[in-house]
Amino acid sequence: MRPEFRPLTARSTPETAKNAPRPRLASRRALAALAAFSQALLRNPRHVGAAVPSSPALARRMASHVIPARRGFIVEVGAGTGAITEALLERGVPPERLIAVERSVSLARHLERHFPMVRVVTGDAGELRALLCRHPDLADEGVAAVLSSLPLRSLPGEEATRIASEIRALLRPDGVLIQFTYSLAARSHWTLRDFRWLCGSIVWGNLPPARVDVFQPNGASEGG
Repeated sequence: MRPEFRPLTARSTPETAKNAPRPRLASRRALAALAAFSQALLRNPRHVGAAVPSSPALARRMASHVIPARRGFIVEVGAGTGAITEALLERGVPPERLIAVERSVSLARHLERHFPMVRVVTGDAGELRALLCRHPDLADEGVAAVLSSLPLRSLPGEEATRIASEIRALLRPDGVLIQFTYSLAARSHWTLRDFRWLCGSIVWGNLPPARVDVFQPNGASEGG
């Protein structure tokens, strides 16, 4: 059997080494995100609600339902490692109009390091209005969208209901709640009874696959 000959590759020279691609910022950020996520998961797995961080595909699907030019603030609850935060910024949401809420202190610090232009609030989403009352400009602009990565289905009923009520009270009448879940069949959950389902889709590229649903507060006009 003849040996297989392969074409020679160019040897590394000082010039090629100089021009060789360096580790990208995205790669370093991904490693930092994974470390922060693992730390939070070990401390409180019930509130993290996932075994791995949200994928870029899921983050982009969540962000796709936000209209950057629309008046009002964008609030992200359960911001985690910032996958959705990054997708929102890439979509064109101005960082000064984005507020990331995260209960885990270690994850909140991670968000502050990697998204210094975004307002990061550390606290429980069940006290959302109290947490955001420090931002008086919210009263003038209102909240156009809330993106939730919180595991409402696995949280205790009273806690999940309180979070949903806080989101409902915070949103403008024409605002939207964008929620993802690992339950692919159901469009809604009893905790969201004060919301009307608008649309939904499955992100098969996430691990595990996830469903993204968009809701509007009951009583809002159909045109939104």
